[in-house]
Amino acid sequence: MKNQRRMGEIITICSGIGLAIVGLVVSVPPVSYGGLCIMGLGVISVFWR
Repeated sequence: MKNQRRMGEIITICSGIGLAIVGLVVSVPPVSYGGLCIMGLGVISVFWR
């Protein structure tokens, strides 16, 4: 179960970074901010437990 949690955290962080980059490329700031928020949730999840 612990490995599944770590994989979920890694996927969340990577998807947040990817979404932020896509938002920057298409020049849509709200998409970039959303990606940064998703990445932040993944980072907080790492340190939560």
